[in-house]
Amino acid sequence: MLLFFTIALIGFLYVLFTSIVGHTADAVHDIAHGGDGHDGDNGHMTSIFSPRIIAIFLMGFGSAGGIAKYYNYSYPVSCLMGFGVGVVVGAFMFWIMDFFTKQQCNSLFKTSDLVGQIGTVDVPIDGFDPGEISVQYSGRVGVYTARSKGGKSIKKGHQVKVIETSGSDLMVEEV
Repeated sequence: MLLFFTIALIGFLYVLFTSIVGHTADAVHDIAHGGDGHDGDNGHMTSIFSPRIIAIFLMGFGSAGGIAKYYNYSYPVSCLMGFGVGVVVGAFMFWIMDFFTKQQCNSLFKTSDLVGQIGTVDVPIDGFDPGEISVQYSGRVGVYTARSKGGKSIKKGHQVKVIETSGSDLMVEEV
């Protein structure tokens, strides 16, 4: 019985620690995902192998196994009961974490996401010399350095279409 409650306590202490420390403990999450950092992309799903999900499973397993052992069930039966409860509470926590992960938004995007967008010239593009354009994307207006495809001059106030990117510079053509 003590073994089961020790397992539950370990899971509880980990969940408590990550709740207090917060994002600092999320480094374990990045390690679990190969440290790829997702490049600001929030499109990933919650993993069933998340340390928090495993800790919740351990809490359910240890608690249910300890209670079963307290009522004089054998160790194999206590383990099966603990496993069943652990899977149920772990799955429930997975569902909750996945729900909240999907609710998060991200304001980061790559300049390549601007290809095909229409913008307005703010600083004239003079031949092969760069100018500036403003482009609305994802509810924000950004100002970017732009060059004309083929070196064509484009006056201030004209509409342009982003056709490609080169680093943070945009290559545009007049619409």
